[in-house]
Amino acid sequence: MPPSVLGGDLSLTSTGAAQITDTGHVTTWVKTTDSLPCHLGHKPCPEKHHKDLVEVHDRIRSIFLWFTGLVTVNTKLVVLEGPLPGAATLGQPDERAALRWLIIDRLIRAEVPVAVLNPTTMKGYIAGNGHAAKADVKRAVAACWPGFGLARITDDEADAVALATAGCDWIGFDGPWLDGRRGAGWLKKAQWPEREAVRA
Repeated sequence: MPPSVLGGDLSLTSTGAAQITDTGHVTTWVKTTDSLPCHLGHKPCPEKHHKDLVEVHDRIRSIFLWFTGLVTVNTKLVVLEGPLPGAATLGQPDERAALRWLIIDRLIRAEVPVAVLNPTTMKGYIAGNGHAAKADVKRAVAACWPGFGLARITDDEADAVALATAGCDWIGFDGPWLDGRRGAGWLKKAQWPEREAVRA
């Protein structure tokens, strides 16, 4: 299998993943799950209730194992979506942070280089606008990688492709970069590993 970059848009209900090889082949996956129940068993968890801790633990563990299972010896870089600055109350931030850091811990221990892009940087890189709509991101990844049916993937898979594309660009893979790598300036806003640690 050729060297590749893996992108991950992490969520407790719909996690998107995308692998792009140095030959330009794109593969996507999505893991969807039901809303988490509250401590009284209600689904979805009402705003004033708290989530069942065992259910949260099991969900985080399940997604962690699924995503890290996509990493192979040929994965040269993993690019994860990080938190959006100032959005500390949106979309289960505590649980998603736990999931992200479990994955980062596993990758660092396995000496797999990892990068983090926040949503604004990812959208700016792929769509030219840090506030691009999900449909714009999907159109951009489909245009960037024609022939893989990316116009029909989920929004989460599209985000993962955008993250992996940024990683491929940074690492130096050949690719069909839009408009002469128009998004290259956005790469400076991401958290990248030491370049010496990445073996392209």
